[in-house]
Amino acid sequence: MIYQKRIAVSLALVLLCGCVGTNVNVLEGYSYATDDKFTFEIVDRANVTSKGMSIFEAQLNERKKEIVIDDSNPNRRVTIVFTNYYMRPGAARALVGVMAGADNITSTTTITAVPGGETLGEVQLVSKNPTATSSARSLIEQHANKIVDYIVSCLD
Repeated sequence: MIYQKRIAVSLALVLLCGCVGTNVNVLEGYSYATDDKFTFEIVDRANVTSKGMSIFEAQLNERKKEIVIDDSNPNRRVTIVFTNYYMRPGAARALVGVMAGADNITSTTTITAVPGGETLGEVQLVSKNPTATSSARSLIEQHANKIVDYIVSCLD
């Protein structure tokens, strides 16, 4: 009987906590240099909600402090293209959890040279949360964090 309880608890923990995360697919590695000056562009092809975009931009702006931003004289352009965005309503998340589907954000981030437009780095990120325990806000913030992590750390 005690083993059944342990198995049930272990299974519940895996189902609740083990499925949230961001898959990072580096298409072209980027090498960050201290003299890089960035400008950012966000392209929304997935109809991201205004609340979702404001959370994303706030977290991105917070993390931008780690790199040099120079919109007037950049030598690098970061283009973030959202290609898929789905967040479950809060009530559905709480009441039916996994059966309500999964929160999902997919984007491609490309770093190009300015001027010239040569691609210097590219990464595709897929963030998913099928659980009822993690919030949409934390998934969106995690997605923004992974973009800056790629730029400064070269996650390839």
